[in-house]
This record gives sequence, structure tokens and C-alpha cells, in this order.
Amino acid sequence: MERSEWEIRWSDFLSVGIPEIDDEHRAFVGRVNDLNRAIVELEDKATVERIMALMLIEATSHFRNEARLLKARQYPQAADHARKHEELIDQFTRLTAKFREGELSFVWAMNGLRVKQLLVDHLLQEDMKFKEYFAEQTKELNRLLG
Repeated sequence: MERSEWEIRWSDFLSVGIPEIDDEHRAFVGRVNDLNRAIVELEDKATVERIMALMLIEATSHFRNEARLLKARQYPQAADHARKHEELIDQFTRLTAKFREGELSFVWAMNGLRVKQLLVDHLLQEDMKFKEYFAEQTKELNRLLG
């Protein structure tokens, strides 16, 4: 299958350096690509809605796992990060409801793309913050053990 300009390609740039989280992020990027493909290829609304529902379920599960891991690793901004997850799920839920109500394909396609953008922005902006924290923590641990 040919790659689209809409497709997000996983790279080390997206990695946060925590295998469990990276695996979930990699799967999420795949789901985002599924959503992009469905919208670009003008799939029917039910197909796009099914992908969005899967994204919400997977995002909710991932956010729980990520919050647990950040807390266990004593990330100083863990509570703030968890709050941002809650806000994101609220936004996602509202956009999904708007999507269901939308009659015009352009309107629901835009809502689907907005959901994708919210989640990708969270990965690129918020999750990269704890990437830096854990990289420094690992360096310090290696120095102490070293």
C-alpha cells in the first residue's frame, strides 16, 4: 500500500524512551493513520465513527497506564499531566458527539481530524516533557552507578 502525505511515520523523535509507553504510542500512531486514511479515502461515516470510538477507548486505557507509570516513577508533574489527560478525554468526547450529530461529510471529517490533532499535539508537547525528565534521571542514575 502506498503511503500518504497524511500518514504519520513512527520515528525515534516520537519515542519517550519508556518501552511500554512507546509501544502504546506506536499503536496510537497506527490508529491515527487509520483515521486519516478513512477520512481521506471518503469512507462512510460509520467506519470513521468506529475508528474514533476505538481511539477513545485506547486513549483512555493508555492515559491510565501512563498516569500509573508516571506516578510510580515519581514524575514531579504527574498530577498535572493526569489532569491534562482528563481535559483531553473531555474534548475528545465532545468532538465525538459533534461528529455523531454532523450530517455533512465535511463537518464530520473536520471533527475527526480535530480529534486526531488534539491527541497528536498531546504526544508532541506534553509527553515530550516527561521524556526529558526521564532522560535526565537515567543519566544521573548512570553517573551514580558509574
